[in-house]
Amino acid sequence: MIYFDNAATTMPNQDVLDTYIKVNQSLYFNPNSPHQAGLQADQLLQQSKEQIKDLFKLGQSFDIIYTSGATESNNIALKGIAYKKKNFANEIITSVLEHPSVLEVVRSLESDGFIIKYVNVTNDGKIDLEHLQELMTDRVGLVTCMHVNNIMGQIQPIEAVAEIVHQYPKAHLHVDAVQAIGKIPLTFKGVDTLSLSGHKFHGLKGQGVLLVRNIHQIEPIIHGGGQEFGVRSGTVNLPIDIAIIKALKSAVNHTFELNDKLSAMTEDLKQFFADFNGVKINSPEGSAPHILNIGLPGVKGEVLVNAFSKEGVMLSTTSACSSKKASLNEVLLAMDIPKQQIEGSIRISMGSYTTPDEIATFKDKFKLVYEEVKELLK
Repeated sequence: MIYFDNAATTMPNQDVLDTYIKVNQSLYFNPNSPHQAGLQADQLLQQSKEQIKDLFKLGQSFDIIYTSGATESNNIALKGIAYKKKNFANEIITSVLEHPSVLEVVRSLESDGFIIKYVNVTNDGKIDLEHLQELMTDRVGLVTCMHVNNIMGQIQPIEAVAEIVHQYPKAHLHVDAVQAIGKIPLTFKGVDTLSLSGHKFHGLKGQGVLLVRNIHQIEPIIHGGGQEFGVRSGTVNLPIDIAIIKALKSAVNHTFELNDKLSAMTEDLKQFFADFNGVKINSPEGSAPHILNIGLPGVKGEVLVNAFSKEGVMLSTTSACSSKKASLNEVLLAMDIPKQQIEGSIRISMGSYTTPDEIATFKDKFKLVYEEVKELLK
């Protein structure tokens, strides 16, 4: 099998699995228990959070909340900030570029009385900074902007966004950095909350991190025993939280190495696709190196996914969280990509374990699929 769906999920590293099992066996205690074993577990939990701060060189400017993944992290941040500011800053700015775990949250908040504004998207799939500036007012309490888009791979100008947002003291900037970590260097300058998900960088499903600059800005949306600063109550899953440190360290320490490797593979594939009539490159120049979105107008993306799957190549149409929906992808629509090209789009997403041999084999498989569908291309 050739696995080209790393933007959906990645294979866990062995040391992450080993750590998870080891902590489950030896330190299964509740960090909130007052006895010696519980205190030992809590000490390990706090040490792991300091390791994250050290890894990103954050000092004490951020607090760390462990979650079950980016969907929960995004929900906690967006709802928690919005409800905290509802009475004095009830406007939220977002864009159609965001992941469903952000867009569906702001749509839910809209039904609860918040005013949602959508910033324009440029043809290369980036936030329109001039329009963002126009949308900002003293009533804006929350702006959300993903670091790297999960469909196309475009990198957003986070620092430029932060500079505009923080001209307004009430405004909070949330960043979904799920697709960025390990592929490009993360930026924390001007960021107030940032979410990560372990299974996107060779960790485990059910691992998530929310980094918060000012913990007092978040209204708890999960109530209970008061764990995780009272923001995310519930017995802490110590084994899963400790194991994510292994994945984080590997991702951060090998970012530039992996970026170089995947950039070369992506450029190789772009040159390869240039020889095939009707094949369009959807991903803009300068996108993150692990995601390459292409279009074959006239052929349905689902047909292509099935054809490649029969050849042992696993890829996808859009986000795995929204790929079963019938509507056209909002990200591609925002970039003015023709309808038939959107309908025939597929996403190739590579990762740490992708090899040159797999790229070569994929090219052979692509030729076979192309021969099957070329008469349908528009």
